[in-house]
Amino acid sequence: MQWLLHGSLAPAVGEALARHEHKSHGLEEVGLTADAPAADVLKAAREKQYDLITNDAVLAIAPFELDFWVQRSIVYLQLEGGEVEQDDAVERLFARYRRLTPGRLYTVTGSRVKVRQLPGK
Repeated sequence: MQWLLHGSLAPAVGEALARHEHKSHGLEEVGLTADAPAADVLKAAREKQYDLITNDAVLAIAPFELDFWVQRSIVYLQLEGGEVEQDDAVERLFARYRRLTPGRLYTVTGSRVKVRQLPGK
């Protein structure tokens, strides 16, 4: 899988994805900056066919507020901690779900993983 990293994610997130044989890309690789609007980030992820991983609540709820059809999956790391917690969250996600289903929002908290259907056609 190819991932677009958004938010204040630690480098450990990219390393954890690499351990699961996934590639990660930063916003600068798709021509965006950290303060880009959520709609632009969602469009860039759709154009490149990247899944999206973020710790930004605004981006996680943007598909619902914008009624934006997301063809890939979004992972929202809803955590208080830093690098170690984010690394553990990615590991917990893939331990629970070996394959992520397109069109789903996976919310990873400190103790569990919740799944929600994203808006579609």
